[in-house]
Amino acid sequence: MKLQSKIGVLFLAGESWWEAGCCDATEGLYAGFIQTVAQDVATVIAALRQEFTVVTSGLVHTVAEALAEARRFDEADVDAIIFCPMIWTNDPPVIAFVENARRVPLLLWSYSPYVGLLQDYTIPAWLRGSGPVSVQQSANIFRRYGWDYETAFGNESEPAAMDVLRDFARATAVKRSLRGTRIALLPAPCRVVVSTWVDEFFLRETFGVEIEYVSVDTYAALVRAVPDAEARAYVDDLKTRYPVVGVTEDELLQSARQALAFVCLAEERNLSGIALEDFDTTLCRALGFRPHLTHPRLSELGCTVGMEADVLGILSTLVLGRLAGRMGMFNEFFSIDRYENTVLMGHPGHGELSFGEPGTYHITRDLEIDPSRPAGTWVSYRAKPGPMTFLNFTPARGALKSVVFTGESLPGPRMMEGYSHMLIRPDGNADTLFRRIMELGLIQHWGTVHSHVAARLRMLARLLGLNLVEL
Repeated sequence: MKLQSKIGVLFLAGESWWEAGCCDATEGLYAGFIQTVAQDVATVIAALRQEFTVVTSGLVHTVAEALAEARRFDEADVDAIIFCPMIWTNDPPVIAFVENARRVPLLLWSYSPYVGLLQDYTIPAWLRGSGPVSVQQSANIFRRYGWDYETAFGNESEPAAMDVLRDFARATAVKRSLRGTRIALLPAPCRVVVSTWVDEFFLRETFGVEIEYVSVDTYAALVRAVPDAEARAYVDDLKTRYPVVGVTEDELLQSARQALAFVCLAEERNLSGIALEDFDTTLCRALGFRPHLTHPRLSELGCTVGMEADVLGILSTLVLGRLAGRMGMFNEFFSIDRYENTVLMGHPGHGELSFGEPGTYHITRDLEIDPSRPAGTWVSYRAKPGPMTFLNFTPARGALKSVVFTGESLPGPRMMEGYSHMLIRPDGNADTLFRRIMELGLIQHWGTVHSHVAARLRMLARLLGLNLVEL
């Protein structure tokens, strides 16, 4: 979750000002001018280094220096580049940089040392604030060379400007983190919910995410290998944390073994997700019942478990979690109250334990199974209140539907027996939201996170070439 962004920053100034003598002046109108600009650069660098790993040589102005900076960023393997002309600049250094820099996500920063406009400008004062002119001039060059970019305006003292930089840096770090992300499919695609089927090559090409198939025999062997003492210790820990309702000791013990086997699987194979096909009859016969009990160690590993073999549902959860810097929840859109403008969401099985409101946790049997049949156990809760973001990835022919909405998780007592759940007031209208979901033909699963990260998601979607729809 703690992704550190490595950002290359190109601080550029125009060589013309050296040729005009403005930067070498020791007296008169321009005395101390370039030193003031250099101090602006130092202040910006100090602010950025509080949050990111910054690669930069400071203020440059020649073609040779810009070329060297492109090579420096390449050697440092930066996640992204911020182009920040401090004052009006010449085009040749920009072209040299563009032609030699490795293409990574780019942000054009229209830096101004002033908050707002001055009432009266001397020429040196205007020149010191001429960065936005240079950004406009250079934007055409980047576009003509086929570079896409985000934009920011302001300086390091302005929260709005820094928020854009943070969102950009986080989005680029998440994009990079997705390369090599591994999601296990246990044991096979779901035949009950076929909309969860995914094109593996598209997944790898677009996100860099890899699917690893895990057989029933492999997982069952891990369950059998869990030491009795570890299973008993987890049962004892659960009993001290949460009320247990209608669960036998044997059911709880066997479920603990299954939960610890998931931990072992995630650790051994460096997994970020496990797509569980919990309707698979072979799996249920081998284990006796569905493995739906979670373990807090999975959250420590950054590993999400989702149902119905929904790899994309897990991926949407991972994306939101990494953007927010905390674990997300594999979730489902249940129903709406058109009169109260609320949405009921939740899911059985492996809920994310950090989501719950204290005092609402329960341990119950798998309540989707008739009491006359063997069943495992769940930990469930009502989600704690706060802002939330919801992301849906639904397969489409040769593409991927990507949809987001935001809202507020409302406080209150449990509303559902057995399921981890939440009551959401969307930022828009609940009835309109549901109608749009139906119009778009979305599957019911949503990644969910406590935070509003739509701005970061918007940037990430552009970096990944996704057409993000905002509801």
